[in-house]
Amino acid sequence: MNGIYRAKNEEKIKDPEKIILEIYDEVKDMGQREGEDFLKREFHFDLDGRRENREEHILVFSYFSKNQQIFSIQITYYEDEGSKNYQGLAKDIKDIDCLITENTVEIKECSYSQEDLKTLLPLILEGIKKEKELLKMIRQPE
Repeated sequence: MNGIYRAKNEEKIKDPEKIILEIYDEVKDMGQREGEDFLKREFHFDLDGRRENREEHILVFSYFSKNQQIFSIQITYYEDEGSKNYQGLAKDIKDIDCLITENTVEIKECSYSQEDLKTLLPLILEGIKKEKELLKMIRQPE
């Protein structure tokens, strides 16, 4: 499956378009940064289950173009680490590019197979939710 850590729980496997919409909603909920007319969030978490190459980098980017919502997810995989002091060199970058309208998602281009998406996307959604929870804990007043 080209480096994607398989989901342990088969019930997590859903329709990829529905999960993309959930990812979009989670990231949209985080809001745009001040002064930006697009939505861009970056995450770092493990997708392939390999400790040798640390975490993958996930970039989620969304913007309007010609009255269409463009939504992209970019995943960067890294070489096995040579040192504990740096992230490492990127060995592969894969993309999922979509159009979102109302409650529908149309995948326009994708570097993954449909089967790979069924296990990868739930992991991305779960990772984003966990990072959002950590951010909420950090921002809570004492």
